[in-house]
Amino acid sequence: MKETKDWFLDLAKKAEDFAAKKNCFFNAFAKLVIISEDLSFLGLRLWQSSNLSRAALIGMEIATRDDISLSSIQFRNCYKVANLTKTILDTTQFSNLRDRYVLGEQLGWGQFGVIRACSDKLTGEVLACKSIAKDRLVTSDDFCSIKLEIEIMTRLSGHPNVVDLKAVYEDEDFVHLVMELCAGGELFHQLEKYGRFSELEARVIFKHLMQVVKYCHDNGIVHRDLKPENILLATKSSSSPIKLADFGLATYIKQGRSLHGTVGSPFYIAPEVLAGGYNQAADVWSAGVILYILLSGMPPFGGKTKSKIFDAVRAAELKFPPDPWDQISVSARNLITGMLCVDPSKRLTAAEVLES
Repeated sequence: MKETKDWFLDLAKKAEDFAAKKNCFFNAFAKLVIISEDLSFLGLRLWQSSNLSRAALIGMEIATRDDISLSSIQFRNCYKVANLTKTILDTTQFSNLRDRYVLGEQLGWGQFGVIRACSDKLTGEVLACKSIAKDRLVTSDDFCSIKLEIEIMTRLSGHPNVVDLKAVYEDEDFVHLVMELCAGGELFHQLEKYGRFSELEARVIFKHLMQVVKYCHDNGIVHRDLKPENILLATKSSSSPIKLADFGLATYIKQGRSLHGTVGSPFYIAPEVLAGGYNQAADVWSAGVILYILLSGMPPFGGKTKSKIFDAVRAAELKFPPDPWDQISVSARNLITGMLCVDPSKRLTAAEVLES
């Protein structure tokens, strides 16, 4: 346990030093502790104490799911091996992952398992397979979280800007998620490389992002962790479409109801989430922060520690310094202002953003 913690702290320090050299605002707290993913398509945490649940990672609390009956969820394209004694998923379809797919090189790893390239034996399509080790799921909420993530991905799959979940397989040791492989990597890495985007480039990315956010909200889903790490590029082309990924913190919300629990990433978290009650408007806030960063290369509310970032978010003193904002249109600044309105009831909705 101590060795794991020491390793993590050393890794965080190295990341912080690297960020300082690169004059990068994504410090160790944001990139490793709370954001916690270098490969967002993994959906797996880089570090987590072996006796902590997925929900309890670094003090983050997954909101209770009292309104959701997971036992009633029916997954499509979901299979289990025959004679499986203890199952996580509710399915009556039998098949083995290796009957359909050939596993290839390992692409990444995390606390709950690994992700590998895989190819479809029938079509030859190259995909990604995230294999979640069942013995690493500690609490009932871990199991609940996995099932909910799969259910939400299943519901949203088919939208052009959502990472497509192809199939789910369960065997004695793993739950395997076969999904689209996004060869272009994270939008975050593009920000690291180029600093910021032109207004024209940002407009295209942002429009697609808001279309998928609206789609989530129309389906009663809140993503709760919108950030550049979770926006993937489908291809390596400069004109690649984006794909929203990592629905590990996503949940359902009923009309007029509120969610509770501090869930999200420091730079992107909405002030009402920190206050204790929020709804779909929290996603719009996060998207507004993303737009600000795309255009300027810096977050609107920053700080050197998690607590200082949270203080800045609560204060919500939105500023547009002359460099670079004098070169950015008034309409873009007005849109950001409407999305970063502290009062969620007065904040623009996803639909209103798209109409702007």
